[in-house]
Amino acid sequence: MNEGFIPTQLINRDINRLKGYKELLDFYHGRHWEGYARRGEKRLTFNYAKVVIDKITSYLMSGITFTVEAVEDSDEARARAQRAERALYQVYEDNNLEQLDFETEIDCAILGNACFKVIWDTETKGVRITTPDIQGIYAWWLGDDTSR
Repeated sequence: MNEGFIPTQLINRDINRLKGYKELLDFYHGRHWEGYARRGEKRLTFNYAKVVIDKITSYLMSGITFTVEAVEDSDEARARAQRAERALYQVYEDNNLEQLDFETEIDCAILGNACFKVIWDTETKGVRITTPDIQGIYAWWLGDDTSR
């Protein structure tokens, strides 16, 4: 199925995307000038992009809540919905999703891409959520065919 696929070749398959990410991150971090400053040269940088992204992200990500509605009008359905809502809040707290959401939203605003990895942790018997660096995520149209 994956004949001829060599994982170390991944970086060469997506050079333009990775180069674009570097340029966008540089701009966000205030590295707007190309090349090096000449001796004694002062380079003025107004980093409006970082200010706007950080402010809007902070506004958008504040006060997140969950609501699970009962699928029918019965005491049992309402109780099930309340248990589901409590479970969501527990996963949110256990994984520090307030911080992860904020960081991932900033990545998405800068790079145009972001992702979460959601797994079942067999040791803790709970949901574990992480945010892998999008620069290390590679996807194909056909999951079982890395040549496409």
